[in-house]
Amino acid sequence: MRKVYFSNYIRIYFWQILAIALNLLSMFIVIPRLSHTPSIYGIYSLCIAVSIFLIYADFGFINAGYKFASESFAREDLDEEIRIVGFVGFILFVFVVFYSIVMLFFSFHPQFLIKKLIGQEELKIASRLLFILALSSPAILLNRFMQIVYGIRLEDFLFQKVLIIFNLAKIASVIYFFNNTKYDIVGYFFFCQLMTVVAGIVSASFAIKRYKYDFNLLLRSFRFSKEIFLKTKNIAFGSLFITATAILYYEIDPFVIARILGAEQVALYAIGLTLLSYFRALFGMLYGPFLARFNHFVGLKDEPGLRKIYKSTIILIAPIVIFPILTILALMKPFVYSWVGNGYSPSVVVSQFLVACFIYGFLSYPASILMLAQEKIRMLYIVNAILPLIYWTGIILTISHLGIAAFSLFKFVTFSILGVIFFIFSKNFLKMTTLCFLKKIMLPAIIPSVFLFYSASKIFRFLPVEKGNFNFFISASTICIISFFSILLYCLFSKEHRELLNNLYGKFIKRNEILLEQ
Repeated sequence: MRKVYFSNYIRIYFWQILAIALNLLSMFIVIPRLSHTPSIYGIYSLCIAVSIFLIYADFGFINAGYKFASESFAREDLDEEIRIVGFVGFILFVFVVFYSIVMLFFSFHPQFLIKKLIGQEELKIASRLLFILALSSPAILLNRFMQIVYGIRLEDFLFQKVLIIFNLAKIASVIYFFNNTKYDIVGYFFFCQLMTVVAGIVSASFAIKRYKYDFNLLLRSFRFSKEIFLKTKNIAFGSLFITATAILYYEIDPFVIARILGAEQVALYAIGLTLLSYFRALFGMLYGPFLARFNHFVGLKDEPGLRKIYKSTIILIAPIVIFPILTILALMKPFVYSWVGNGYSPSVVVSQFLVACFIYGFLSYPASILMLAQEKIRMLYIVNAILPLIYWTGIILTISHLGIAAFSLFKFVTFSILGVIFFIFSKNFLKMTTLCFLKKIMLPAIIPSVFLFYSASKIFRFLPVEKGNFNFFISASTICIISFFSILLYCLFSKEHRELLNNLYGKFIKRNEILLEQ
């Protein structure tokens, strides 16, 4: 089982790296074209923000279903897995239908969402985008199905392949929808939603055949089940609370900005929000495979194995999280200017605070996954209650003085407090002292960080600050190069990191030798 999973990790990360490269390509090609007209881009950004609510449309039952389906898979109980997947799919379907009705209402009254819509053209664009979103939102059902089915088997890479193909089509379509004589943001949004629907259908067809899913049992299970509800409700209701706080913390700030400050301020904030969403998705992909593995260990009641993999997860991925974040913080100004132009200069500080939130990601992501796997519901309540309380209190007190910067500043403040909580939780679970934890993970990062900031300060003055594809490529490439060498330095100075890499390399070589013998 370990050999199979190690091989899957390699393939998952290979395709995730391609997906990350594709996201960078999307930033390089798509955003500069869309941001050409700030007011329209602000409307589009708000529609994207509305669509993100679909992530929470299951109200916690997807997370609960993922956990218990993972445990069923570990016990090789396929029928139980199918019943769980069918039940959570039904719950998601009910909420998605409700969501679609709400979006349909807003499509006829977009002024309820966006303040200061100027003229009939902006009103028409907002209405059409929301109408497309209302009709296409059921597509999320298939994609969430696939996240469970592929994810619990650690075969996310298969789903990722399909998404990459259709995301390439989305990027390529920019040439058609946006050029010197055309700015068809409605057509582009419709095409993107259509590609999402087709990707879900292709992935579902492949999964049913590959995993020998009993399609009839899946259809019969697509209903409310009291038995499964009682089994999943504690996790689901805990996730429901997390969902509510996550919406208050992550998702409604664009709507508040739109109502109070207008669409152009949303566009300025959207640059930082795009980067935040990018890192959020990036780290979600990095830590995604461990969600299933943590659940496998819990299902098999193997706590020593869980503690070992948790420690390895933190140490291995910490430099991949820390150094790209620090580099882009140091070079944010040339990065933003070459990306969308100096007309978005207020976005620089906003983006720095929003990106800085993820500096604690090497602790927050694995700790959150572990809390969910161990069903530490009370701890999750406490952690997630802190977020919106501090966040919105800070905004209310400072928005009149700081404007949109208040949203990014207090997002960082709340993340910092959360980072301390996750640090204490992690060292206690690993049974390590504070000094030992800092020595193993943070001490080796000092010299690479000095190298990073010194290099960035020397290069900063030479980087272009004019908007352009080539200039943006130079800025992004510089960030990648400095991050890469900083990660290498961390590997040199971290004994724990080197030992883990050597161990993984030994397993990789051994597996290849076995395959060659076969």
